Amino acid sequence: MREQPLTLDKNTPLATSQLPHIRIARYLSAILSPIVISIPAVFLVALSQAANQYTALGYTALTLFFLSVGPMIYIAIGVKMGKLSDLDVSKRSQRTGPFLFGLSSALLGLIALALTRAPRALQSVLLATIIIGVILLIITVWWKISMHAASLSGALTILTIIYGAICLPAYVLLLLVCWSRVILRRHTTGQVIAGSIAGVLLPWLLLTCIGF
Repeated sequence: MREQPLTLDKNTPLATSQLPHIRIARYLSAILSPIVISIPAVFLVALSQAANQYTALGYTALTLFFLSVGPMIYIAIGVKMGKLSDLDVSKRSQRTGPFLFGLSSALLGLIALALTRAPRALQSVLLATIIIGVILLIITVWWKISMHAASLSGALTILTIIYGAICLPAYVLLLLVCWSRVILRRHTTGQVIAGSIAGVLLPWLLLTCIGF
């Protein structure tokens, strides 16, 4: 299947790319990216069962090192070497390598959490994240599902499972990130909808199976 245009810069006149709604979409896409949202999400999961906030911060740092920092460094190096198009890895054909590295890093993180006796909630969520990552990798081989939408909806679903209905209003952020990805032509409407649905259903099913 033909991939979507990667950026507005190559497909849209400069004047159009500087329109206010385009700039807003770029900001939203950046601050609601998988790397950024993983920070508060992991901390809140750790905090739900940690002895105190300092312990939660420690486990958050450990988890993020394997879940986000390592993969981000891998992608940044790939971009600098010209092997990857950008930090979003917009080209579907380039996503397999970062996916495999990220899954391997997350698996090491899960082992580290087990060895340090991290909160069960954090271990369960990371295990579910790895399994979801494998599923999304398989989908990505054929179709460019939205990782922004899947990551945000997954994080919100996990936090709703842990903290309850108080998290539901935050789902408005999902609408915003989906809008931004379509406006920026990084994904089609179908791709962000599919990512959103996957992010809701997969964590719920997997955490239920795990017995969380």
